[in-house]
Amino acid sequence: MSKSLSYNRHGVTLVLLSICLMIIVFLGITLSTVFNRDYVKKVVSSDANVSLIRSYTNQKLGRLVNNYSEVGSLSAADLSKKDIKKIINASVDDVYNDDTKLTIGDVILQTIGDNLKKEAKANGLNIDSQIDSAVNSNKGIMDQIIQDDIGPIEQVLSELQTLKKVIKLTMIISGLVFVLLALRLWSKVKSSMMFFHHIGTVGIVTSILLAFLLAGTYYPLQGLIASNIEYNLRDVLYNILNGIFLSYISIVFMLFILSILDWGSTTKYKYR
Repeated sequence: MSKSLSYNRHGVTLVLLSICLMIIVFLGITLSTVFNRDYVKKVVSSDANVSLIRSYTNQKLGRLVNNYSEVGSLSAADLSKKDIKKIINASVDDVYNDDTKLTIGDVILQTIGDNLKKEAKANGLNIDSQIDSAVNSNKGIMDQIIQDDIGPIEQVLSELQTLKKVIKLTMIISGLVFVLLALRLWSKVKSSMMFFHHIGTVGIVTSILLAFLLAGTYYPLQGLIASNIEYNLRDVLYNILNGIFLSYISIVFMLFILSILDWGSTTKYKYR
């Protein structure tokens, strides 16, 4: 059987297999990255992002306590990288929890308050009550800052979270269809080598489809960040976006290489 005749006979099946595999791979990576809070914490907590967030946070939040004479001479409002990582974990949990109330502001103020108390005691000052008063009086301002900065992100992700069950169901259906189509292809070609050659073709086509899908998703997401997120946080979100897309690209590239190897190693059986 010639190569062109074989592809013509099974072309529709190969296209459907490619679409099903594309859905499975894309949604599978999405569940393990975008919907995985531990993965997101790891990406957000990179050294580059921690430095950016620390600079942004110290610049924006320092004024909340520095204008109080009792604590104005202290530097504990200048958060450390350890403090920032604690705040990052709380922020990610806030975004991924079903509760719509953001609690990250309380975590930030508590961290600042604890640091101020430690430094005050180190300087022989007993002003815990004044620090608590200074911190508590700024909860309203802090909540507004958090809502302005993180609210749009939380709103978008909360909408995505509602799709999680739909995504899993779609993957299951696509997987079942893929298996049925693969069995059908196996029964038609009646040759394991021919079957694996076609599966290699499916992998190559899937990789190409995924490349177009990623390109068509990446740039709109960049535009969404640019138009909805405050300037100081954009670099952080760009880094997160690039980190997640790097995972997509690496898996798509690996799929492409493996499919090429499979397709090439079984090509000679097309002519037997």
